[in-house]
Amino acid sequence: MAIIETVRTKCRDCYKCVRACPVKAIKVTRGSAPYELHATVVEDFCIHDGTCLKECPQKAKKVRTDVPTVKRFFSRGERVAVSLAPSFAAALPIDEPLKIVTALRRLGVSIVQETALGAEMVAAAQRQLLQTDGRSMISSACPAIVSLVEKHFPEAREFLSPVVSPVIAHGRYLKRRYPGIRVVFIGPCVAKKDEISDPSVSDAVDVALTFQELMQWLDEAEIDPAQYPIGEFDPPYASYARLFPADGGLLRTCEQTEILSRSSVSVSGVENCREVIKHLLRRERLPQLVEAMACPGGCLSGPFALGEPDYYLKRDRLIRYAERSLKAFGEKKRAEDYAELLPLELLTRTYRDKKPKIVRPTQEQLKEILEKTGKFSPEDELNCGACGYQSCVEKAVAVFNGMADPEMCIPYMRQRAESMAHVVVGATPDGILVVSKDGIVIDMNQAAERILGLSKRNVIGLHVNRIMDAQFFNAAVGKDEVVRGELTLGDRYIEQQVLWVKDQKLLVGFLIDVTEERRVAEKQRGIREEAVKRAQRVIEKQMAVAQKIASLLGETTAETKVSLTELMKVIREEIPTPDGSKGGSGGSAVK
Repeated sequence: MAIIETVRTKCRDCYKCVRACPVKAIKVTRGSAPYELHATVVEDFCIHDGTCLKECPQKAKKVRTDVPTVKRFFSRGERVAVSLAPSFAAALPIDEPLKIVTALRRLGVSIVQETALGAEMVAAAQRQLLQTDGRSMISSACPAIVSLVEKHFPEAREFLSPVVSPVIAHGRYLKRRYPGIRVVFIGPCVAKKDEISDPSVSDAVDVALTFQELMQWLDEAEIDPAQYPIGEFDPPYASYARLFPADGGLLRTCEQTEILSRSSVSVSGVENCREVIKHLLRRERLPQLVEAMACPGGCLSGPFALGEPDYYLKRDRLIRYAERSLKAFGEKKRAEDYAELLPLELLTRTYRDKKPKIVRPTQEQLKEILEKTGKFSPEDELNCGACGYQSCVEKAVAVFNGMADPEMCIPYMRQRAESMAHVVVGATPDGILVVSKDGIVIDMNQAAERILGLSKRNVIGLHVNRIMDAQFFNAAVGKDEVVRGELTLGDRYIEQQVLWVKDQKLLVGFLIDVTEERRVAEKQRGIREEAVKRAQRVIEKQMAVAQKIASLLGETTAETKVSLTELMKVIREEIPTPDGSKGGSGGSAVK
C-alpha cells in the first residue's frame, strides 16, 4: 500500500498540495464528473517529507497506519522493542515526557530505548569518517533528504555520507542484542516508513509508527500517559545525541561546535537543501559536512510533531530535557563507548539511482499542450504558479508525462468561465441589471440597454430610481425569495424579477419586455369580445324568428280549424240518406 493516500471524496480542485510539494510528486487526474480533478501522491517521485499532509486544507491526505502489524506481533507472543525518536521530549502532548515510557510498557512493549542511542553511534562513525576522509559529505540522518538525492539528484549520491541513519543503527543494535525481537520505531516522521523498507537497510526495523498513530492507539486502549508515573528507558543511555532533532544537533554531537564555520553547515527545509545540493554539484568552496534536514527547523517540525506548535518553545523543551537527562545519567560518554556498541560494517550503507524517467515533449507537442490553455505565444505564458508549477512550460511537461491536467491552469479557466458568462449574459434576450444594496447600478447587459433605451456608460453609477421605478429592487433587499412585479415605461410593459445575492450583497434584476405580448393579448381579448357580441346578436335574431314562427303557426292553426269545420259541414250536407234524400240540418245524423 502507498504510504500517503488521498481521500478522493475530500479532495477538491485547489492544487495546494501541488504548489506545496517541493518535488512535484503529486499527480492530478480526472474524476467521474466533468471538470472533477483529484490529486494523488506518486511514490516514485515522493520523498515523504509530509508537506502535503500539513498543507492540505481539506485533510484529504492520510498516512498508512501500521498499528495493526504491531498488534499482530503481540498476538503471536513476539517480543517488541521500541526505538523512540529523541523529538518525543518536545513533540508529544504530555506534561512529563518520560511518562510515555510507562504508557508503552502498559501496551506490552518489552524494551524501550531512545533512538538517540543510534544517533550516538552514527555521530561516532561520522566523526571518525571526517578524520580519515577529506571529501564533502551530506549527513544521511534524514531519510527524506536521502530520497531527495536518490530520486531527484542521483548525480549527487557521492556526497551522501555512507553512514546509516540513527534509526537503522539503533534497529540493528537492538536486533543484535536481543535476537528474535521485533523493532518498532516511533517518531514524527513519515519518511521513516519508506526508509525501513529500502532493501539495503530493511533488516533493521520492522515497523515505523508516527506519534499520531501511537496516541490514537493509546486512546483506543484507554491508556492516558498523564495518569501514569514517570518511566525509565532501558540502558544504555544516550548523551548529546538527544539534540539531533534540532538544527545543529548532529554538528553538536559530532563536536563540530562552530556554527558559522566554513567546514560545516546546518540547513533545513527541502528548498534550502536543494540549493546546497546544487552548490555541491558545482564543486566550488565545498564544506566538509552538511547537516541536512527536510523539515524546517529539523525533526521538531515533523508532520506529526503533536506538541507545542511554537518552534522556539519546542526547541527550548528539547534542550531542557537533554540537560536534565545528562545530569541524571552522568557526564557525556567517550565516543569510543558508542562506537563499540555496533561494528563499523553495520553502520555503513550504499545508495541507488532512483530517479524516475521524465520524457521531454517535442517543441510541437509542447506547443499543442500550451495552446489547449490559450497560450499561443510566450506573452500568454503568465508563469503565475497558481497550478503549482513554476512555469507554464514546466506544467506542460507535467501534462505530457501524465502528472498534470491542462485545466489546472486557473487564469485560463477563469478567463474561460468569464468568457462563457459574458456570452450567455450577452446573448440572453432578457435585460439584466446588477445593483448594489444601496441601489447603485453596477452593471447591465445589452438587452437591458435596449429595453431601457439607455446606454450602459450613462447608467453605471446612477441610482436605479433615476431610470425606473425602484420599488421591486427596494423590496428584494435582504429577502430570500424572488420579488416579482410589473411596471410601465412609457407605452411599454416591463415584467421584473429581482433577487438578492446574499454573499455578494447585490441585487440582480431581470427585465422582460412584455409589451408585444400585452398587445397580442389585448387584440385577442377584443376579438373574443366581438365574437361574444356577434353570438349574442345571432341568438337574439334566432329568438325573434322563433317567436314569429310560433306566432304564425298559432294563427294558421286557428284558421285551419275553422276551414275544416266548414268543409265538414258542407260534406255532411252533400251525403245522401238511405231513403235517397240528401242530408241536411233536418236529416238524420251520419252513422
